[in-house]
Amino acid sequence: MTALARSRQELEAARLLAEGDFGAQAISRAYYAAFYAAEQALASLGESRSKHSGVISAFGRHVVREGGLDEGIGRILRSLFEQRNDVDYGEADASREDAELTIRDAQRFVDAVESWLPG
Repeated sequence: MTALARSRQELEAARLLAEGDFGAQAISRAYYAAFYAAEQALASLGESRSKHSGVISAFGRHVVREGGLDEGIGRILRSLFEQRNDVDYGEADASREDAELTIRDAQRFVDAVESWLPG
């Protein structure tokens, strides 16, 4: 399974979780959808990182600044990472509406990366 296929699978899982009122879990899956797409973008440039923060940083440098992808897309990835940390490790609660907004952002990110990728 390609990283983009995994991204699409994570988005679908996030939607199902949101529909079941599992907002925090949906936000986590939405982040992973974006994360796998970011990894695919980096891999297309011969880059990889072992930590989430490294993927986010390298994505900003290689794909956004050097690769010409819109800066707003890079901000989405960082925001999704922060939201995932809040619900997974913090005290943040997440409503269905919160989850749906996050899923929308993740979908926008994955679509932008897919359009950016060569071929």
